[in-house]
Order: sequence, then C-alpha cells, then structure tokens
Amino acid sequence: MPTDRTLGEPSLTPKQRKAVAALLTTGEVTAAAREADVSKDTLYRWLKQPAFLAAVRQAEAAALDELSRLLVRLGRTAAATLAKAVGDPAAPYPTRVRAADAALGRLLQVRELATLEARVAELEQLAGLGEEPRR
Repeated sequence: MPTDRTLGEPSLTPKQRKAVAALLTTGEVTAAAREADVSKDTLYRWLKQPAFLAAVRQAEAAALDELSRLLVRLGRTAAATLAKAVGDPAAPYPTRVRAADAALGRLLQVRELATLEARVAELEQLAGLGEEPRR
C-alpha cells in the first residue's frame, strides 16, 4: 500500500477512498462494493487490511461526531418541547405524564452514563492507561 509522503502513513487508493465513503452511505458490503466498482471479495480483503480498516473507523468516527453535534442541537429543542408539554395545563394529562416520564428517563440515563464515565476514568488512571483526572 502506498504511503503519504508528508505524514509517512499508509494512504488509500482512489477506489479504496470511494469504498470507504460507500460503506458509510450504504451500510453494507455488497452495495458498497457495487458503488465503489470493486468486487465484494476485494472489499472484504481490504477490510482485513489495517490501514483500510483504520480509514473506515476514522470515517465512522467523523460521521458519529457530526451526528452527535446535530443531536445536541436537536436535544435542546426536544428538552424545551418536553418542558412545555409537562408544564402546559391545557395539554391532555396522558401527554404530560408521557413527557414527564421521558424527561425523567433521559435524566437517569445521563446520570448513569456520567457515573460510568467517572468510574472508567478512575480505573484507567489506576491502571496507568487514562488521562489525568479533570478537576
């Protein structure tokens, strides 16, 4: 596999870059291979190559980051909508109960994730694997 002269890292061929993009848009190997104009066997072989797999993982991470930013923006609107539904005395009672239940459920999920993140960070620190704790 060729290497990028500036970074010294493996670079992908144009067809491999097209296959990475196709994997993200189609979500499956057969359709991605067809879109990238390569055989399914070739794409499976590439997926076993560390540099190609790293590029796929990097593209997936970038796509998830973008999606996370969108969800954060939508989350503000959703939270405001829940608050409005919970506090609206004219809203049907089942609607208000459902909104309150959704808000409390998400709050508990966020708390659980924050607790788990703190526990993992502490374990990583004890094992010498993580970053210094944030204060």
